[in-house]
Amino acid sequence: MATVGHRTAEERLAWIERQYWIDKDVALTAAQEWLADLADIGVHGVLGRRLEVQIASILTRRGDPRQGAVEMQRMLDWAERHGELALQSRCHEVLGSIFELVGDRALSLEHAVATNSLLDDSEVPLMRAAARLTLADALGSAGSFDEARRRYNEALRLVIDDPETSIRYQILNNLAYTEYLAGNHDEAMTAVESLIALSQLNNRPIGMYARDTIARVYLVAGRLDEAAATLETALEAKPVDYHPDSIAAALVTLAETYRTQGRFDEAQDVIDRCLALSEAHGLARWTTEVTREQAETYAAREDFQAAFESYRSYHTQSIALSASENEAKGRILEAMFQTAESRQESERYREMAERDPLTDLHNRRFVDEHLTMLLMLHREGGSPVAIAMLDVDHFKRINDTLSHEVGDEVLRALGRILTDALAPVPGAVAARLGGEEFLLIVPALVEDQVIELSERVRMAVGSHDWSPISAGLHVTVSLGVALAPADGDTSTALLRAADVRMYLAKRDGRNRVVHADA
Repeated sequence: MATVGHRTAEERLAWIERQYWIDKDVALTAAQEWLADLADIGVHGVLGRRLEVQIASILTRRGDPRQGAVEMQRMLDWAERHGELALQSRCHEVLGSIFELVGDRALSLEHAVATNSLLDDSEVPLMRAAARLTLADALGSAGSFDEARRRYNEALRLVIDDPETSIRYQILNNLAYTEYLAGNHDEAMTAVESLIALSQLNNRPIGMYARDTIARVYLVAGRLDEAAATLETALEAKPVDYHPDSIAAALVTLAETYRTQGRFDEAQDVIDRCLALSEAHGLARWTTEVTREQAETYAAREDFQAAFESYRSYHTQSIALSASENEAKGRILEAMFQTAESRQESERYREMAERDPLTDLHNRRFVDEHLTMLLMLHREGGSPVAIAMLDVDHFKRINDTLSHEVGDEVLRALGRILTDALAPVPGAVAARLGGEEFLLIVPALVEDQVIELSERVRMAVGSHDWSPISAGLHVTVSLGVALAPADGDTSTALLRAADVRMYLAKRDGRNRVVHADA
């Protein structure tokens, strides 16, 4: 894995997501290694899920898209429940690509639109360009060529000064192919020439899929020698995306080029090679396409009986391919539906396991994971983290003199007070550690702000009207504040510091906040 100088977790994540457009193997390894590190310390929040999206995005293109779709839907549901818009956008982007891959144009477009609508304008240009590219591809597949062209151009403008990544090449390739499908041959040639010029300017080789696009545009323009040379050179050079699917695509185009040139024997050799490759790797699409080209070649040689038989075989394979694609879409949707039900159950039980049943606040199990994650992000250069440990003053007296039922009502009411007090603070969490002991976790505030918040909590409890629970009841709390890294950069150290200060608050008269300066 390449050495990277990250200062923060956000920068490290941005680097991994950028590597997707530079070297997917590096991106995959980096994401998997970091995800394993997070698992070792029991952390799996939004950061872990962003890494999972990156991994699934790469693996889906290399294997069965069904599992990728299920994983994306699971993470999308989580992101929606937790209000994580950036993660939602990433999930929709991958789902859009998956449904584009299996030919479901409607769902591909639906997810592509969601990707762009959820993406914040402050997002880095590369990610915004990737979202525009997903939408442009979906629009092109749906036949909205003018709208697709507009989105391709928007995507290109966003990364026009980004020579390191491959996204500009993919945008130009997809734009050229979309124009080709629309029959806009001049526009397709313009995109192809821009792609070639960009490659020459940056001394960067063009991949197999892009070479196939270039050859197809040359073919319809009547530039047959250039079309043939483009593909012959690619097949010899074996670029980075040289794998069975891209090879088969290029062979179909090369066979058509040779046939158009009247080089029938060479066309037949390429057809035989493509057919063997497609059948060996189960490439049903290219088996079907090369069968059609075989029929065209027979017809060009005036072997009309063989041409008829090949066309009949092509027709049968086309029907089977369409059925197979529909079945693939059905399997994906069925798997997503089935896992949705089981996921809802597991998420419900997980949520129950992390909630205190009396107050409905988070519990100690949640604190251990969440606080560990926040401190890990802080050590990576992220936001500061503060906690305030809180204890109800003279709670035993309430239980002993008024009953345990009254004590439970006090704790329930306290849970609501804490929730309301923290509501205006982004990312703040209240939890019950046990008995009458609570914890406030507050990220991204400086010391004075945390102390002020703790005082507001103390006063909110002391000024609350407790009489509906029991006449004459008055409740106060004592709080101990600790901040990372001044009081420790591990959850154990931070909790210990807050606990000591809470003890001092109770020892020195209760109903007070004790912090480092007190």
